Amino acid sequence: MKAVSAYIAGWKAVFRNGRMWLALYLFNLLFALPAAIPFSGYLGKTVGQSLELERHLKGFDYVFVNDFLREYGQGVSPILNASLGIILLYLLFSILMMGGILVVFRDFYGAFRWEAFWQGCRQFFWRLLRLTLYFGLIHLAVLALFGILFFLATGGFAIFEMETELELVRPLYYLLPVYLLVAAAFFMVQDYAKIHVVKEGRRWVFRPVLQSFTLAARNFGPFFLLYLLNIISLLLFFGLYWWINGLFQPDTGSGIALLFLWGQAFVCARIGLRLLNLASATYLYQKATGRG
Repeated sequence: MKAVSAYIAGWKAVFRNGRMWLALYLFNLLFALPAAIPFSGYLGKTVGQSLELERHLKGFDYVFVNDFLREYGQGVSPILNASLGIILLYLLFSILMMGGILVVFRDFYGAFRWEAFWQGCRQFFWRLLRLTLYFGLIHLAVLALFGILFFLATGGFAIFEMETELELVRPLYYLLPVYLLVAAAFFMVQDYAKIHVVKEGRRWVFRPVLQSFTLAARNFGPFFLLYLLNIISLLLFFGLYWWINGLFQPDTGSGIALLFLWGQAFVCARIGLRLLNLASATYLYQKATGRG
């Protein structure tokens, strides 16, 4: 099958460009440090000597978090505000890196070259930023549409007129799965639009975006099947991560160190899965358009 062949070819391309994978992990680590260091220091000053912190390292505890925010919440706010700025910078940085990644995968079987990567980052940043804004509006419109449908299905969200909470929850049984499928389809088109914009090299992205919708409609079966394969891979890895995460005992120094290393392995693997999605989609795009 085309989707399975693209999935396998995508894994090969990811490992073939292992230097890019490692560099993206290091870049992510550098971005995480400015946000993590202030919060770590604040925890050390507040509950760093408390046994409660060790007791709640393995999972979320609402009572502990609520007590912490009530006691020390005023000091957390400045850190969160600074973190929001870092998150915005990270989103812009991700768009910058996207151009380089797609240029590398554009020459699918070629050797990795830093020159091509950085050139792609510079050349396609503004185009991919505009594309992201266009699709952001599309996703908001889709979310608003399903929000209106949910509002109508619940009789105008009339909570006090409902006999049971099931009247509020029941519409989600059919609206939420449909919304997830529709949203996934648009995210899939967005990925192919990025690939198409880089492949075409046009300054204006509106026409390539429209062409990507036509391309996705003509090849919806293999395109969407490949997208589902990548989503399933991500979900399986999330499940494996949480299962192994539960095996660690963070009540010792070695346990905390292992938990940290496993968390970093998870971040690195998540980046690899993102690269897999782009690499396999690029392969399938080239086969569908005859531009390989």
